[in-house]
Amino acid sequence: MGPLFIVLLYLSGSIPFSYIIPKTLKGVDIRRYGSGNVGATNVIRSLGSKLGILCMVLDALKVYLPLILTQFALKDAPNKDLYLCLASVAGILGHDFPIFLKFKGGKGVACTMGTFFALHWLTGVLFLLTAVSIALSTRIMSLASLTSLTLAVIFVFPITQNWSYFALYLFLCLFSFFQHRKNIVRLLQGKENKF
Repeated sequence: MGPLFIVLLYLSGSIPFSYIIPKTLKGVDIRRYGSGNVGATNVIRSLGSKLGILCMVLDALKVYLPLILTQFALKDAPNKDLYLCLASVAGILGHDFPIFLKFKGGKGVACTMGTFFALHWLTGVLFLLTAVSIALSTRIMSLASLTSLTLAVIFVFPITQNWSYFALYLFLCLFSFFQHRKNIVRLLQGKENKF
């Protein structure tokens, strides 16, 4: 049953809300605006915070809800943590490389937040509060995202006492740094975009 949930998470993660919402409500193809990225941050920059936050919430929920279902369905499975971790990665890969948009998606930060809330609510809260604080004070989403991810890695083991979760959070953090590599260059140059 575990592999089924991995596929489910990939397909759910592939639902491109940051494309669907602007297209449906504004008639806008977000891929032609701003950075061209199919993610909530580009929606915020291009179309405003209301639509962007809606996309962000939906992107988080599209991973959070299937992961909660996976936890319930696999609660007695001997490899529960392994399948949860693999399903989490599949959900984020679905967002970043969606089958419905020719594998060109976003950077997976909102989906990662949804994963954190699903696996342990306190790590989700830590991520969210840190991200919101930094985003509001600096108006730089990449800095807020990467800092919050790093803190989540630092605190996940003390909070959960689960090495599998630590390995997952570390992988997701490193993967997000890779996805944000151009943003990091701009940050170092002092040229990163603000919202």
